[in-house]
This record gives sequence, structure tokens and C-alpha cells, in this order.
Amino acid sequence: MPVRRLTVSDAAQYRALRLRAFREHPEAFTSSYEEELVKPLANSAQRLAASSTGKFWGAFVQAPGATTAVLAGMVGLDREQRLKNRHKAVIIGLYVAPEFARRGLARALLDALLNEARASDLELLVLTVTRGNQPAEQLYLDAGFVSYGIEPGAIKVEHQRFDKNHMFLQLASS
Repeated sequence: MPVRRLTVSDAAQYRALRLRAFREHPEAFTSSYEEELVKPLANSAQRLAASSTGKFWGAFVQAPGATTAVLAGMVGLDREQRLKNRHKAVIIGLYVAPEFARRGLARALLDALLNEARASDLELLVLTVTRGNQPAEQLYLDAGFVSYGIEPGAIKVEHQRFDKNHMFLQLASS
């Protein structure tokens, strides 16, 4: 299961997987399917461009009957750009398609991201996870993340509110 940095050439698969994640699990993401659907493919390519402030990784799996590996999971790291915040980054958009779940892809994606974060001058990683998403919360806890607060009603999908668990991982001492 190769995990690698995504590039502009992965934009179509990346966009399709993001849209699927937003459609099937709207409570897990701040972005919405409806808002992202109207954005052109060029927006996804721009996110994956080397000049972007974000970095994205993908897990590729050979699906039955497929001639090439398909993008089965993804995760992003968005580094803060303001001078006083450049020591930290936000983990965004971790998702593994359900048919590829329980194969260690989420952990492999997170490990690839953490390896690069540790090799850089980042000191702090932060993220939010929808409260009640036990597999995701456990993944982050197992990786050393610590919860520092619950934001009640952080997102609203139709008429239902969902809390977000804010978590951090200290990579280097200050």
C-alpha cells in the first residue's frame, strides 16, 4: 500500500475522493459537498501544487479488477503562514474509503504526515475530530495527540449540530 505525496497529476482522483467523503460523511468535515461540488478541478490541482502552503498524502491500493492503483485515502497538512504561528500546522481531511477500511491506511497516512512534520521545523500539530468518531479519535490518541477541549455545536449539518474535539501533538519543546 504505497503512501506518497499527492501532486497536481492526482487532482481528479483527489477531488473525487474528497467529494465522496463530504457526501457520505458530512458530519466529519467542515467543508460541505454542495460548496465543493461547484468548484472546478483546477481548485483541487491548485491545492496539490508544490507552491501551495498545504501538503497532501494519498494511500493507493490496487482495487480488484483495476489496472492501476486507486486513491483509497488521503490526509493534508496546512502550515500556518503568519510569523507568530509558523511553528504549527493543522491536520486536515483524513479520510479512507470504507471499502479499504481496517487495512492500516489511516495510520500509514498519519505516519507519513508525522514523519515529514518531524523532519521540518514544525513544533505543534493541531486538528479537530467530530466527537463520537471513535476510530478517528483513537487513531489520534494512539499517535500521541491530546484533547484540549470540546467545541459544542462546531458544525451544523442540516438541523443537527456536531461537537468537535480539539487535539494537539507537541513535536518539539519550545
